[in-house]
Amino acid sequence: MAKAKVKENEEKEQGKEKNKEKGINLVLLIPILLVIVVGGTIGGTLVTNHFLVKDKEVATETKTKVKGIDTDESIVSLEEFLVNLEKEEGHEQQYMKVNLSILVDNEEKSEEVTKNVAVIRDSVVNLLRQKKASDILSSAESVPNLKKELKAAINHEYGSSIVNEVYVTDLVIQ
Repeated sequence: MAKAKVKENEEKEQGKEKNKEKGINLVLLIPILLVIVVGGTIGGTLVTNHFLVKDKEVATETKTKVKGIDTDESIVSLEEFLVNLEKEEGHEQQYMKVNLSILVDNEEKSEEVTKNVAVIRDSVVNLLRQKKASDILSSAESVPNLKKELKAAINHEYGSSIVNEVYVTDLVIQ
């Protein structure tokens, strides 16, 4: 019996030593894993931000080029247009007052537009007289579509692609 108790005590001591070794392993393992996880997270974030920042810079550059006006381009303001719109059934005659500006390639074309403003005004008036108020105000895409039509009409009537963009600076329909 005494030998059995000694063996039990030895087994308990060996179990305690194994538990201590497991405890030491867990105590070392947890901080090491924590350092790896935190380091990986920081490293991943830095790498991701590095690549995303370049993409954002490229996107910003392309947006500014699209929306901005090059230094050699010029904007020409046209005088106010007051036009009778096409009459709609059941409505009184409606009028449209609009101020337009057009974007041209350079100062030389700006002077050419100013010199031939009658051709441009004629094409704008002819296009707008064919429109109904509902055509212009019906949806969010109506005004951008009108601007595209104006650009095409001016360039067609002028005989060359002189207008790059049409800007509506004031629009009233009554």
